[in-house]
Amino acid sequence: MEGRPVKRRGRPNRGGGRFTRGRGQRGRGGRGRGQQASPRGGSRGGGSGFTRKGLDDKYDWEDHPLDGLPLDDDDYDRGYTAPKRRHNGPQVKVTMQHLQMSTENQEMVRDMLRDLHGEELDMPEQDEYDELDTRDNHHYWITQQPLQIEDGCSFAFYGHAEDVGETPKRAKAPKTINQFGIQKLARYGFDKERCIEALKACDEDIGASLERLLCESFNLLKVDVPQDGEQTSEEWQEILDARMEEMTALQSIYDDKFEERIANKIWILHLDLESLNQILHPTPSKPRQMVKRQYDKNICKYFQKGSCKFGSKCRHKHSVLNPDEDSVEEQHTKMNSSYQLEVRFPPGNKYPREPPFLVFSSSHPFLPTHSCLHITRFLIEEAKSLSEHHEPVIFTLLSLLEDDGVLQSLVEQPPLEFSVPKAIISRNQFRILEEGNFGASADQGVDDDEEDDDEQVAKMVEMMEKEGEKNAVVEEVIPTQKYGRKDVVPRRINKTELFKKNRLMKDDFEKKQSSGSYKNMIAQRGKLPAWDRQDEIVETIESNQVVVISGMTGCGKTTQVPQFILDKYLRSKSMKMCNIICTQPRRISAISVAERVADERCEKLGRSVGYQIRLESKQSAWTRLLFCTTGIILRQLEGDPSLEGVTHLIIDEVHERSEDSDFLIMILRNLLRVRHDLKVILMSATLNADLFSHYFKECPVLEIPGRTFPVDQFFLEDAIEYTRFVMEENSAYARPIKRSNAMRAQPGRGQGRISADDIHDELEEIGNTVMVEPAKDNIRDDNLSVKQLFYRYSEYHKSTIKAMAIMDMEKINFDLIVAILEWIVGGKHEYRKDGAILIFMPGFAEIQTLYDMLMTSKEFGSRNRGRYKIVPLHSSLSSEDQHAVFSRPREGVTKIVISTNIAETSITIDDVVFVIDAGRMKEKRYDSCKGMESLEMVWVSRANAQQRKGRAGRVASGVCFHLFTQHRFEHHLRPQPIPEIQRAPLEQIVLRIKMLPLFKKHGIQEVLESLLEPPKGDAIHNAIKRLQDLGALDDLQELTPLGYHVGSLPVDVRIGKLMLLGAIFRCLDAALTIAATLSSKSPFVSPFDKRDEADKKKLEFAVGNSDHLTMLKAYMGWIEAKEKGSHNQYVFCRENFLSIKSLQMLCSLKQQFVELLSDIGFVKEGVTLRDVERAARTGGRDGVLEATGQEANVNSKNWKLVSAVLVGALYPNVVQILVPETRYSQSSGGAIMKAPRPEEMKFKTKMDGYVSVHPSSVNFQVRHYDSPYLVYHEKVKTSKVYIRDCTMVSVYPLLLFGGGTLSVELSKGSFILSVDDGWIRFMAGSHQIAELVKELKNELDQLLADKIKMPHMDLCTCPRGSTIIATIVKLITTQ
Repeated sequence: MEGRPVKRRGRPNRGGGRFTRGRGQRGRGGRGRGQQASPRGGSRGGGSGFTRKGLDDKYDWEDHPLDGLPLDDDDYDRGYTAPKRRHNGPQVKVTMQHLQMSTENQEMVRDMLRDLHGEELDMPEQDEYDELDTRDNHHYWITQQPLQIEDGCSFAFYGHAEDVGETPKRAKAPKTINQFGIQKLARYGFDKERCIEALKACDEDIGASLERLLCESFNLLKVDVPQDGEQTSEEWQEILDARMEEMTALQSIYDDKFEERIANKIWILHLDLESLNQILHPTPSKPRQMVKRQYDKNICKYFQKGSCKFGSKCRHKHSVLNPDEDSVEEQHTKMNSSYQLEVRFPPGNKYPREPPFLVFSSSHPFLPTHSCLHITRFLIEEAKSLSEHHEPVIFTLLSLLEDDGVLQSLVEQPPLEFSVPKAIISRNQFRILEEGNFGASADQGVDDDEEDDDEQVAKMVEMMEKEGEKNAVVEEVIPTQKYGRKDVVPRRINKTELFKKNRLMKDDFEKKQSSGSYKNMIAQRGKLPAWDRQDEIVETIESNQVVVISGMTGCGKTTQVPQFILDKYLRSKSMKMCNIICTQPRRISAISVAERVADERCEKLGRSVGYQIRLESKQSAWTRLLFCTTGIILRQLEGDPSLEGVTHLIIDEVHERSEDSDFLIMILRNLLRVRHDLKVILMSATLNADLFSHYFKECPVLEIPGRTFPVDQFFLEDAIEYTRFVMEENSAYARPIKRSNAMRAQPGRGQGRISADDIHDELEEIGNTVMVEPAKDNIRDDNLSVKQLFYRYSEYHKSTIKAMAIMDMEKINFDLIVAILEWIVGGKHEYRKDGAILIFMPGFAEIQTLYDMLMTSKEFGSRNRGRYKIVPLHSSLSSEDQHAVFSRPREGVTKIVISTNIAETSITIDDVVFVIDAGRMKEKRYDSCKGMESLEMVWVSRANAQQRKGRAGRVASGVCFHLFTQHRFEHHLRPQPIPEIQRAPLEQIVLRIKMLPLFKKHGIQEVLESLLEPPKGDAIHNAIKRLQDLGALDDLQELTPLGYHVGSLPVDVRIGKLMLLGAIFRCLDAALTIAATLSSKSPFVSPFDKRDEADKKKLEFAVGNSDHLTMLKAYMGWIEAKEKGSHNQYVFCRENFLSIKSLQMLCSLKQQFVELLSDIGFVKEGVTLRDVERAARTGGRDGVLEATGQEANVNSKNWKLVSAVLVGALYPNVVQILVPETRYSQSSGGAIMKAPRPEEMKFKTKMDGYVSVHPSSVNFQVRHYDSPYLVYHEKVKTSKVYIRDCTMVSVYPLLLFGGGTLSVELSKGSFILSVDDGWIRFMAGSHQIAELVKELKNELDQLLADKIKMPHMDLCTCPRGSTIIATIVKLITTQ
């Protein structure tokens, strides 16, 4: 028993133990008696730094189980203190977990380390460890029980999720093709899907599959197997003799580098191609070093660490051991850098009278596998030519591989057709098919070389240019690459070519002046108010570096100002030309404005006017006016910090104050100091012009009057009055009992719900003799008594007052919207009824709800489908779907557009006459308590409301209905929206600062403080800290490779990391599903009257004590139901209390995530959103599995691995579970352990002290956890700090995926592994297990760093990567 941990008992109910803290002791975040109070407060668990007042926890979560935090800052105070635990309760501690590793797994890890380093791991002796002076029994229950993961609790998971309807009892190995065979064939350069097909066709025979692939790819002939008589013929004897002769010669030349793997069938040559190494080896800036640990018993390890307390009396030598340090690249190369040429003689092959089967492979990390296939093709073609002389060819072929020029050209070539999936064709083939000029199918084009395709495209372009075809779009781009991400940067054209194009453009513009169509366009442009100010605008821009242009809706500033600048240069006699970039806040506005401007110039889009959005562009070498999203110009600044060649930069819609636009404005203010020739124009419909003018040193401001027709503005009270809308008491839009603030007329009667009869009675009592004290303007309508409401709206009917008193004004009343629509199309009013109707809704879910209501209504449904055209408009829709809003319907058809605020200023729908404004919008908000961003539904500002009203007056007099009262509009709406930079998380903008060369010499805080309206200092500091915890920034605030990629993804940084880890560990589909749930709201719904039933259904999906896996399992169930038909998915959602709209939103987000990962190189290159959507329509699922391939999703059903990946993404959001001492009850069979009651369990975080599990979590009321640690997604604050969406995690995920370093120390004869400065601790059975885990974590950290630095490095074919990943997966799954 010596050296074994022993549980020590203390005095019951007294905190127990000699070293236990007493009442007067100072706790974590607390203070002792007589000490000064900390400004943050001081509880035992530490202060979280904020409180919320005035809420009763008993009711709060019941009313809003899924709501986020309130947005009013007044609800919070600094100095939150966690409630103190009463000392009469049982003492709680964390159960110390024992790290177990089976003998088989120990050998597996040792073998892996031996393969990687070429020698046995040198373990330190037991007496070399530091002895900790700690009292672990004070913080932990020390038990003899090993960690048991299986059969622990009702929600535990087991292996793979084979069936979403029933959790399997045993892990079942998935029935897939031999992974080793796939990796082996993929290493030769073939696409994995083709490898799988070949293995299936050849009954998983790797050799036969390889020969099949070579035959299909390079037209090699595989003859029938010769008969026994043929094998002994004279001809065959000569063939075999020739082979033996050649083999003897090769053995003498290459010695042990030549190997006859199978007699007379396979030869292997191991090659050292130094010239190829020189071509491939990059020039690393500062490669991360990996130090191989060495131990010497005679050298003092404390001295090596920096100091030794024994000094000269130490019995060990005080000398520094210089370890051999290998860079990442050298370690990859040293491990197995040889190249291999495999020569195969299939049965019947008559080499040297015909070419053999040749295949080239390599384990070099920087040689793409598709380049191996290029070399194979080159060797086979040469062998075909040489074998015509019936002479041995192997030595000659090897000599060709020593030619630097040949190798350089082969390495630089793009992938062959056989290295990419069959569904993906080359860009050249796509262009040919699109033009339809060559009459060749995709399959026919496959047989031709890439050079032939290039020649055909070149001829096509040359032909179109000679004919002067204006719609010829020729992209001139060059790729630049950093950490594997490809950027597109305009090609720098030489001056001679530039002048030539400028002259041709000026000639075309001069000829165009006499065109009738162009004159008609000029006449239409002349009607815009901006046309009359053309000379003033051009002169002001010419004489100033920055100009602010403020123009009301309809003035033409967006379309005309860029053309004024372009026309000025086209009319000038100088060959100098402009290059204008105009940014738009959204994709659809960039495309629609570009199309409109191209039409006004009577030319095809892509000539002088073009656009560029993410993964889509239409521009050419002739383009001089480019419309793009703000994100595009920010990304261009990463590679071109001075915007070389750009003469004018126009930022439109700056009044929206988006994070990107504010950031871009700040960048430009710094850039103008070095680019004195750059002109910046800020444009908006409504803005605080003085704010922007002052920011740019009092730059001039031009105001252009609008051209709008009068618009009648109505509010909620008017809408109810005109439509005679009746509000039912039991309506879903009526005020609920607990949220109603309607007050009785008599003061002191309290709050509570007033029935419709009560309201009617009070209205009847109101007469001329009754005096009612008018309410103050700062009191909202929903806080008034019925009589006060009547007094405020005395000019309206009592039925209107009654409806307003019953209505919950915080909800969007869809019934009222339908009633307004019916009044517009069929009511008695003087307004025209042939115009389009535009309805503003806050988000996609609300658009879908209203759309469904209209499609099932009596007036707008299927019966009258021919009379109405209902079009949804949302930024997530495709460009084609978004364009449907611009087309005018035929006569007699009314167009109804349901849109978000994308239609507020970004686009213009010309035929709109009626506007219905729901008064809400969704804004990105960040809550420091959650540590997470979210989209919150908020009231619009007065500026937003005015913009929405203006949409109705573009072509004729219009009408606007606002679904809020006039009193709210005048007294309670904000004048302007809050700048996004002040309400959004700063992680993304911090990463962008580090990615931009312009700010290389400036600190993060310095840059952010120079913004137009900078965020608070605490927000900046917290953002930097979170990025350092995530691994996106290092300790010096420098960008890491992970930070570079996460900064390239337009999602929260933790969600971005989850997506990357899911791609690396080949559980992509599961990771993207969880990422989508973290980005959106939970798909589970909880109706007020069926809450208990809904909770039970949710628990049926519970698995692994994990909310994340529970949502994943529910989503998988919906996908399976969806495959069976639309009716089945509706039944599944109804029976399981799932929101089908939320599930559809998750599906859409997953599809977008695939496109983002493809863009930065972590999944198949070239996969677009359209590809995934197409796959979803074909297969009935969400399309992610089909688009990304089987290889990326091998581990998607391994839920233990998925939970481990969650640790890597959500760390350091870790919670300790503290439980009381184990109690037992007597039974006839002996003592039985009793699980603690839920109220006895405590949960604690490192930073915020004690927290609680949210009642909406599947872990609420759980009495037993197999592991005492949870990772969580967000914290929610009411009267307590709650954690929501949490997952139980075990030993190995925390040790391997937790941040920071892993230390091994000795404590009372036991070895302790600790993470995060001892916050997370485990006990190892031996120092050998502890050291193996530590070395494995080091290898994993280095591999992840390498993969993130080089996304295109295939971990399946890289020997080092595949070995480490396989070891990690097996260890997590089996241990």
